[in-house]
Amino acid sequence: MQDVSERVRGNDGRMNLPTLTISASVGWLDQKNRFSQSIAGKEKKNYTLLKKGQLSYNHGNSKLAKYGTVFELEGYEEALVPRVYHSFTVKNHANSKFIELLFKTKLPDKELAKLVSSGARMDGLLNINYDSFMNIRIRIPQIKEQNKIAQLLQKNDDLIVHHQRH
Repeated sequence: MQDVSERVRGNDGRMNLPTLTISASVGWLDQKNRFSQSIAGKEKKNYTLLKKGQLSYNHGNSKLAKYGTVFELEGYEEALVPRVYHSFTVKNHANSKFIELLFKTKLPDKELAKLVSSGARMDGLLNINYDSFMNIRIRIPQIKEQNKIAQLLQKNDDLIVHHQRH
């Protein structure tokens, strides 16, 4: 991961941005919709400013994502996300949507499983720190191929969602 991405952290002090959380089943959710209010409160100053196209790894385990999940920020230009997420941006030779979809395939789970030394803590977060996450090995094709694969898989996802709604 470290060859294709760089860490994103901190914020510029603007507290009026949407405060988001990750749901393994649907991706980014506004905390107001998920918890009936923003749970960040005064802690917003400790949140990470994420920009459209950047990604976060939620290292919480769930039935859908035993080793956590990665989502690209798409529906917002900017948002504040919990600092506990490992947030990152991809370098020029990587496609952020491809990286998100790669994690959806569960292919990186084998690498992530090696990092979990004592299972989940009581709060449901896996003990995978940022540096360990960045050191997992992933295989990605050339950027042109990533772009084509991401486009195709996104079309398939959109088609599935369309059919589920009708």
